[in-house]
Amino acid sequence: MNTVTNQQISAPIVRQYEIGGVRYIVKASVSGRASENAVTKINRLIQGDLEKKKSQP
Repeated sequence: MNTVTNQQISAPIVRQYEIGGVRYIVKASVSGRASENAVTKINRLIQGDLEKKKSQP
C-alpha cells in the first residue's frame, strides 16, 4: 500500500545568464532542506569558478 504525502514535485527551472562574457546555465529546484537561497548559491558558485581560473597558469 502506497501512502501519498502532501509533497509537490515540480520540474526544475533552467535559466541562462551571461556574466563577463561567460555563459552560465543554471538548473534550479526547490529543497526544503536548503541552507542558502538561490542568489547566494549562484554567487558562491561563480566566485569559486573565478578563483579556479585565477589559480590556473
